[in-house]
Amino acid sequence: MSDHPESKGSQTGRADEASGDSAALARVLQDVERCEALIAHGARTGAPPEDADIDIVRAARLAVEQNTLSATNEADVHAAMGRIARAVRYPGAHIADDMDRCGDMVSYAAQMGKVIPESDVASLSVARAAQQQLVWNAMTEALFYAGMSRIARCVAPVVAGTTGAQARKGAQLAIKIYTWSAFILAFFVISLSCLLFVANQISADVSKVVDANDSAALTMHNMLQAYRLNVIEAKEKGPDAVGQLQNSQPALQIKELLQQFATNNRQLYADVKRTEAIRKFLLVGDEESPYKPVCPAYSQTGKQADAWNVNLEKVSGPRASPDATMQTTNWNCDPDSRRRALEIDLPLLATGPMDQASTSKSWRPEAAVEQGFQKIAVYQDIRAMATNDRDVNLAFVGAITSFLLPVLYAWLGACASILRQLSAESSASLFHPEHSKVAYRAHITSAVIVGISIGLFTEILQGGKEFSPLAIAFVAGYASDKFFAFIDRIVSATFPARVPARAETVMPSPVPKNISPPGDAASSGMHA
Repeated sequence: MSDHPESKGSQTGRADEASGDSAALARVLQDVERCEALIAHGARTGAPPEDADIDIVRAARLAVEQNTLSATNEADVHAAMGRIARAVRYPGAHIADDMDRCGDMVSYAAQMGKVIPESDVASLSVARAAQQQLVWNAMTEALFYAGMSRIARCVAPVVAGTTGAQARKGAQLAIKIYTWSAFILAFFVISLSCLLFVANQISADVSKVVDANDSAALTMHNMLQAYRLNVIEAKEKGPDAVGQLQNSQPALQIKELLQQFATNNRQLYADVKRTEAIRKFLLVGDEESPYKPVCPAYSQTGKQADAWNVNLEKVSGPRASPDATMQTTNWNCDPDSRRRALEIDLPLLATGPMDQASTSKSWRPEAAVEQGFQKIAVYQDIRAMATNDRDVNLAFVGAITSFLLPVLYAWLGACASILRQLSAESSASLFHPEHSKVAYRAHITSAVIVGISIGLFTEILQGGKEFSPLAIAFVAGYASDKFFAFIDRIVSATFPARVPARAETVMPSPVPKNISPPGDAASSGMHA
């Protein structure tokens, strides 16, 4: 029976299975012992693993001793061993980090073709083997750090912190952040500069038109007053005298001046609407000008009635009330009134009848005078609105140009400098994940401080050259270290260091030749 082939095969299979179980037990036992060594090392160095992983190792040890090991126990041990190794980091967290950094430097040197002695690379290999086999000792540590020091000298100026994957990822992230920052700042600066340019142009146009109309208004007022008297006198003489006024020299001058005055009024009103749009966009000032007329149908002007009525005829009797006031419609409340207030009725200073829309209409010479005074009154309203909006816009433009734009330009210059530095550091593997970030943030902060204070030193920094304050702010933000070196020189020149006073040395007074020193005198006396 024992020589039967089937019995022999079954015995061989059981033997192979037993040998396989023994190998698995030995392998798991080795892993358990490794985990126990790591747990003991973690307890000594203050980096203990999780309690659950310790329980898994303890259960695996018990299963090995009782020969009841299962596939689940083996899988749990392998998973726990990885977590324990990451928690303990044999032989120590600092040494493990140094080994990773040393490996990064060796990899960088190999990629860049830098020569490193084989003995130094061997010291790193021995240290890694000692780490994996848990046989780290003082001699291994001494050889490793000596080799790491020589490797660092070989790859200088590159250091361990700038050669790893973390440094490359940090450089890519920093480039992305500062690139987007530069784009956003550039867009904001360009948009704000264009808006301020438009506001300045409109304000300059308002000032120009106001100056022109101020002098023209007074001239036209005097001419209209004189022409009104001429009309009154001509009406007393008869219709022929009134007709001759149409092409008289004063009438021609009034026509030309009235046309130019109305043109300036329309231009000034257009500037008012543009400045109101800018103020609404910038959220500056009230939505409506405080001088803009209110929109009820009628409002009191507060002016006393003149001695002439609307037909420019003398008032034959006394006024009903000496405090009687004239009522004027609000020209700025509807498009039709606005158009009549800003445009001139044609023909100017006509006196004869005119057919318009199949309706016979007679033009009075008084209408031109009334229209001229009406244009002056409208100009006063428009002028008040325009100058108010101009002053608000100029105040805002001055504040932005003096305080906000220098900061933005300095910040933009700092971003440009940082991007150039990032490009150079990335290509040379000099970007440090921690030190470079701190340096860049300090550069941005310094640039903002420079932008805030650059206006105080504009005249000194220009040195007789034509530079705008914003250009100086950009340059100072780009090279903020140079600006602070300039400040240091100013401090040294303004507050020089105090030189410590030298101790006065008492010089011995010379002894006359005919007087001997006291010692000599005493000795001579003794001899005597």
